[in-house]
Amino acid sequence: MSPLSGRNNSGNLFTYIILTLLLVSAGAMYSLFPIEYIKGDRDHGVYVVFGSKIQKTGGLNFDDFRYQDLTRVLGNNIIFGYPAIHSDHSPQDPSVPIGSLSPRFYPLFPTFLALSADLFGLDGMFRVNSIFGVLSLVFIFLIVKKWIGPWGALIAVFFCAFNPAQLWNVRTTLSEPLGQLLILFSCYLALYFFRKSKGWMFFAGGVLGLSSFNRIDSLIYFPALAILVGYLLFLRKKSLWRGFNFLFGYSAISILGVLYGYINSKPYMLDLWRSKQLLKLTVFCVFSSILLSGLLIFSNLQFGKQSIVLLKNTILKNKKILRIVILSSLFLLITFAYSIQPVISNSENLTDFFYFKKNSFIFFLFYVPLILVLFGIGGYDLLVFRKQSSGSLVFLLLGSLLSFVYFYDPSIYPDHYWASRRWLLFPVPFVCIMGVLGMYSLPIKKQVFKSTLIAIVFAGYVYHLYNRERLIFFERMLSGYSEEFERLSIALPNEKAIYFTKKQDLASPLRYLSGRETYLIHKTRPFLEKASRLIESGWNVYLIEEDFHLEDGSVTLEKVDQISLEGNYPLDTVNRYPDMLLYRGVFLQVYKLGLGPKVSIQTKKSVSINPSQFTYTLKTVRSERRSQPNVYEEVKAYAYCFQINPTGKFKVEFEGESLSQATFSVTANQSSSVIFPESPGVGDDRKMSIEFSVENPETDDIQIRFHTKRDRQAVLKSLQLSRIP
Repeated sequence: MSPLSGRNNSGNLFTYIILTLLLVSAGAMYSLFPIEYIKGDRDHGVYVVFGSKIQKTGGLNFDDFRYQDLTRVLGNNIIFGYPAIHSDHSPQDPSVPIGSLSPRFYPLFPTFLALSADLFGLDGMFRVNSIFGVLSLVFIFLIVKKWIGPWGALIAVFFCAFNPAQLWNVRTTLSEPLGQLLILFSCYLALYFFRKSKGWMFFAGGVLGLSSFNRIDSLIYFPALAILVGYLLFLRKKSLWRGFNFLFGYSAISILGVLYGYINSKPYMLDLWRSKQLLKLTVFCVFSSILLSGLLIFSNLQFGKQSIVLLKNTILKNKKILRIVILSSLFLLITFAYSIQPVISNSENLTDFFYFKKNSFIFFLFYVPLILVLFGIGGYDLLVFRKQSSGSLVFLLLGSLLSFVYFYDPSIYPDHYWASRRWLLFPVPFVCIMGVLGMYSLPIKKQVFKSTLIAIVFAGYVYHLYNRERLIFFERMLSGYSEEFERLSIALPNEKAIYFTKKQDLASPLRYLSGRETYLIHKTRPFLEKASRLIESGWNVYLIEEDFHLEDGSVTLEKVDQISLEGNYPLDTVNRYPDMLLYRGVFLQVYKLGLGPKVSIQTKKSVSINPSQFTYTLKTVRSERRSQPNVYEEVKAYAYCFQINPTGKFKVEFEGESLSQATFSVTANQSSSVIFPESPGVGDDRKMSIEFSVENPETDDIQIRFHTKRDRQAVLKSLQLSRIP
């Protein structure tokens, strides 16, 4: 029998050699090119911070009651906590002390990060998900092999292993790959032990329930399992208790996960409740429980028993009609999401965020080709109407529900690859597997035609992978971050040292990875005005700032180090697949503050900035775009912190060569606001100037940006900022 037929009962060694090669290749691609995202502004870095905290302390107690003393000195300028490590204190609950902090994540994945850091150091953290990714591929092979044989399973493993969403997210420190593994492991246990052991079904449900210690949104699994029990109640009552055991196992562990969250991260749970995210999950679970309980009561009534028998017989008699209705409905749903919904959205003039939310399915197709989605309809036909295996329903219902939910409402900011993490949890492997099942179950009698079709789809998918992954395939992202943080853990002074910074992405990694007591502040100038009290109390006070030439009359400032965070990372695109790889560099100064004679600081009429002392740079490393309108090859930013009143008009004068080929912009307040949009300057090739106004007295700093293109390279030789009277 041909291997491409999808069945091979000989169990020959050749298929397992290919599987081994696939697993080794995938493991190499996952582990050799990790994404070293050690920035505390997004989940990648926050998970690393949490893992480091667990490794060093054995727990997740972030309480820091030094905030009470800092508040007395710095007032409202001190920020309580860090991104995803929030203060539990609020004016409505004064009984909670100011220094009480709690995490906004669950502990299962950070615990694995902690174990890897303990065994292999910081670099080991970035490879934890590669292990989970390879194990997921093993379970994909075992599951699909049960349905269509080892050769079809190998195709499914290949499709899942090198999918761009899988490749990207398994290289990161995000919790979705672990969540995916738990789902697949649970589905494998349910499929193989559904008819053999009730105890194994309870265990399988418990494995799925572990997801509640990984992600709180895993509560969405409950409605799918309630549907499973309802299906067994109506159509396969002999297997009802196996379904119940699976549901009980899941529920028991999930309840423990919810209790853990309530005890250890109560403010987080309350925040999710107020934002209605947890409320929606609770409503789904409660409604499913009530409906399932009602069905159970109904099934034990005489009228209910008769109705169930009648319904079962009706379904069995009209199985062909039901089959046509279900498969046609799936096709119409895909057609609507792909062809009709985008037209409706275009007429509504939506923002990028809401356009993504309305049309997330068409952006899902960035990662899984439409042809596989359409073949997936045949996968439903195979599992629902031809195989009729109750154990397969766990896989089918979880995949269907999670796909529908995350297509309907992804609940995530829509820049790719960030958005792909929602689909990586299960929709991506689910649709890939269903597509392979559909291909192998096509009713084509002549094997040569069927084999040719599979070969064409396989080749098309390889071409799809080439187009989507050539930007990132052999690229180690942000490769300088871990090395720099390890250096900082040794180089930065530690004795009686306390650090302050406005950089939210730096503060928590510096504190929990590098072991330096680091706190976030809102503004630099108000901090400097009050810092002398901290010095007088015995602290060695340090400030991490972007400004290369920071001065102040209240304290002295001495440069002791520079922080350089560099590496490549894709352009954050919204509603467009990432097509540019950028080099990003951030360069910060570490100042030690000292006591000295107070000097009256006058407003300087002009400030000269050395062009080589940029605080931020961004340049194109690789691009897949054929035309690049308004996309610049290089941006350099120069930071300046105002000494006193920031309001007024300013002029920036540039000197250099070919300056007419450059453009300029000015941002403020950590680049959160644009006060001079990117525009050409006024002047000629050698001298150019721009003027801008600062109207907000709360403005703390500005960043002057110099934009150039590689084919029209402008050279900057001097830069001067002056206040216009």
